Parts: sequence; structure tokens; C-alpha cells
Amino acid sequence: MSDLLHFILAQKDQFRRARLPSLFSDFTAQRFTNPDGYIANVNTWKEVLCKAAHAGLISAQDGSTQRFSLEFGPPLLQKLESKEWGRPLALNAVIPPKKFVLIPNIEEAAGTVIKVLQSRSSQVGRILSRPMFGREVAVALGIAGHLSDSDLAILLTHLARDKQVLVYDETTIKISGPDEILLPISKDDRAIASLRSLMDDIDEQIRSLETRIIALKEKSQRAVKTKNRTSALAALKAKRSAESALSRRVDTLFQLEEVYRKIEQASDQMTMLRVMRGSTDVLRKLNAKVGDVQDVEDVLDGLKEEMSRVEEVGTMFSQTGQESNDIDEAEVDEELDALLLQKQNAEEEQAVTDTKQRLADIHITSNSNADGPGHVTPSREDRSETSTTGFGSPNPQAIDALSLMSSNHEAVPPSNS
Repeated sequence: MSDLLHFILAQKDQFRRARLPSLFSDFTAQRFTNPDGYIANVNTWKEVLCKAAHAGLISAQDGSTQRFSLEFGPPLLQKLESKEWGRPLALNAVIPPKKFVLIPNIEEAAGTVIKVLQSRSSQVGRILSRPMFGREVAVALGIAGHLSDSDLAILLTHLARDKQVLVYDETTIKISGPDEILLPISKDDRAIASLRSLMDDIDEQIRSLETRIIALKEKSQRAVKTKNRTSALAALKAKRSAESALSRRVDTLFQLEEVYRKIEQASDQMTMLRVMRGSTDVLRKLNAKVGDVQDVEDVLDGLKEEMSRVEEVGTMFSQTGQESNDIDEAEVDEELDALLLQKQNAEEEQAVTDTKQRLADIHITSNSNADGPGHVTPSREDRSETSTTGFGSPNPQAIDALSLMSSNHEAVPPSNS
């Protein structure tokens, strides 16, 4: 079983064992007899093939890994062949005869590449050669090795045509920055890309020489241990030669990096100058609208004058309000005294009314209980004491008798006679 088929059969959500006979059969006839089943099988194959391509398990006919496209042909069918179910007979309904671009994979890769490459602040740093672009994309996507030429071409087309974040030609790729208008690739862009590519190549040579020097040093040490003088001398001579070459490469790389830094500095200065020039034009237009200094002074003087008028009018209104709000304190005091006297008289009248009502209640209660048990007939003196003359005060003894009767006897409704 191939790695591709093993990966696909491990997708238990889509490739359940109960569905395998249908998925590997020739289900093209279901397009008319069972459209829902046909669409479900096609979508299942597309989904798992996209995942397999993303994992780097699908190869082109030339043997290169394909992550962004599929090609229908014998190599793919051979990798999908199962001993139990054979080859998928309806795969040509899933993958067109021509190259089939895996949109989900290319969209995901494009988002990652845009985020990484557009984050570079330097405009020069966003100019790359095609090999450099391929290596940096592979690093950004976490791909071991490099992108195939087919995948690289698909990705560039998508980023340039659909996303419009870069322009490219046969040798050079230029990526736009945030809110930057992309211009066609110029001769200067190609020179910068070539310089960066050369620096990248020399850096690779330096790493290779460093590895070779370490290996030759170890070889000479082993020769010394075995007392092989000839082999030890040869290893040491080769090590000296590699060290000399390494020194030259390091010097060359240092010079190229210095040139690159100057170009990057000049590019940043040019960008700054362009921004300052644009800002100067904006300020010039705004100052033209504002006018000269005399116009500004006239406007400010007029503003101060109008503000003074507003303050004068406000002061006049304030004074008028104060005059209309003058209050005679004596009249206010007299009105307050009258209100207090009126309140006192009302309280006294209410007290007299309450007293008369209590006396009337005592008299009625006494008459209603005259024949009852425990009744005490008041004497003439008591009756005279409980009477009032005009609005006089009640006799205290009568009030006490009322309290005693209220506590010992239940009130009896007055007689109608």
C-alpha cells in the first residue's frame, strides 16, 4: 500500500469502510440516477486529495511533489490502487483531464506568504530572485526542500493576478508593501535581485566550505592517529586551501553586503524624500487657502472684536436680570410671619374641635350606659364640671372617667331616642 493510499484510508470521517465500495466504483452513472450520492462521492475525493497534496504525498509525472495541483494519469491511479477494491474507477470525474488546481491549498499558502513577505519594512528587501522566492516560500510554509516549478508558477500567478500583491518576470519578483502601488519591474529591480541572489549563493558556499574544513580537520586527525603521514598532509593541505577560499568568500560577501546596505539606505532616503515632497505640496495648498499673515491677523482681530461684543451684550442681560430680581426683604418677613400665625391659629382651632368631640363622646357614652351594671350616676356637681361654656376646656375628672369606661366596657352604639 502506498503512502498516499494509507493516508487517504486513515481519513475515517470521509473514507468509512462502508463507503469504500462506492468510492472506488464507477459512480459516474449516479450523476443522473442519484445526483446527491454522486456529488457526495466527488466532494469526498476532492477533500481528501487536497489534504494529501497539502501533506506532500502527491507527485507529478516527473516525480516532483505537487501541493497546489493534481494531474490525472497512471502514476496517480497506481498509487491509489487497493488490493481489496482496485483502482478508483471514477477518478476522472473528480479530476479533469487537464491540470486541476487545488484552490483551498493555494489560498492557504497565499495568505501565509503575503503575511510573511509584506511584513518587511524595506522596499529593497521585498525584491527577490525566483530561486530566493521559492526558498523563502518553502520556509514560510514549513516545507522541507523547495517548491516544484509547477507549484511555484501556480502560486506566482495567483498572487499576481488574483491577489495583486506582486509583479514578476522570468528572473525577478517584486512584492508590494502595505498601501503601496506596484510598478512594473525595472532594470534597477533586476540588479537588486541579482545582487541578493549572489549574496545568497556566496553564503551557501561559505557554509559548504565551513563543513568541508571541519571534515578535513577530522580526517587529518584520524590519519595522525593511524600514523598515515601522507594522508594527514593531504588533508591538511586541502584544509588550508578550503580556509583560503573561505576567507575570500567571506571578504566578498562583506563587500556585497556593504553595497546592499548602501542601496537599502538610498532606497529608504528616496522613500522619505517622496513622502516629504508630498507633505510639502499639501502644506503649500493649505497655506494658499489660509492666506498671508495680514489676512490671518485681520481674521483674529475681527474675531476678538465680535467676542467682545458678545460679552458686552451678555453683561447687559445679566444686569437687567439682577434689577428685575430685586426683593424687599421686609415684605418677605411679613409674609412669613402671617403664614406662621395662620398655621398657629389653625392648630388651635383643631385642638378645640378635637376637645369638643371627645366631650361629646363622653356624654353619649354615659347616657347609653345609665341602666347598665356597674353604672355610676354622676352628681349634679359632676355634670356641671363636665359641661363646657363656649369653647372652654373639658373637666379633667370627666376625661379620666372616659378612660376608665373605655378600658372596662365595650362601646355601645348611641340610642336613636
